[in-house]
Amino acid sequence: MAEGASAPDRFRGVRRFSGIVALVIWGIVMLFFGATIIRGGSMEPSIAPGDIVVYKRSVTVLEAGDIVLFEHPEWPHGVVHRVREVLPDGRLVTRGDANPVADREPVDRRQVRGVAAFVLPSGKAARAVAEAVQ
Repeated sequence: MAEGASAPDRFRGVRRFSGIVALVIWGIVMLFFGATIIRGGSMEPSIAPGDIVVYKRSVTVLEAGDIVLFEHPEWPHGVVHRVREVLPDGRLVTRGDANPVADREPVDRRQVRGVAAFVLPSGKAARAVAEAVQ
C-alpha cells in the first residue's frame, strides 16, 4: 500500500468504475425494458398487488397467453392483463387471471407498451412476511 493511502482510498477508482458501468448497463436496459408496480388484484394468483412486472418495450409478435401492459384511459399507469386471443385484425382480447370475463373492449396493438419479461414477486413476499408476523 502506498505511504499515506488508506484502504478506502485504494478502491476509490474501482468503486467509481463499477458505478459508471452499472449506470451504463441500467441505461441500456431501460431503452429496451420498463417496469411497473401492480396496484390491483386482477392478475392474482399469478401476479399480486405490489409485485413488479418488468416488460420488454418492443414487441413484434403477441400470442394468447402473453402478459401485456397496455394503455387504458381509466388507468393512468396502464393495465397488466393476459392475452386471451389475437383477433384477425390484430387487436387483442385480454383478461385478468382473477376476472371471470374478458375485458370489455379489445386492445389495439398501438396501446401495448410491452410484454412481461419477468415478475419480481415483492407483493407476495411482503404479504408472506406480514402474515408470519401476525
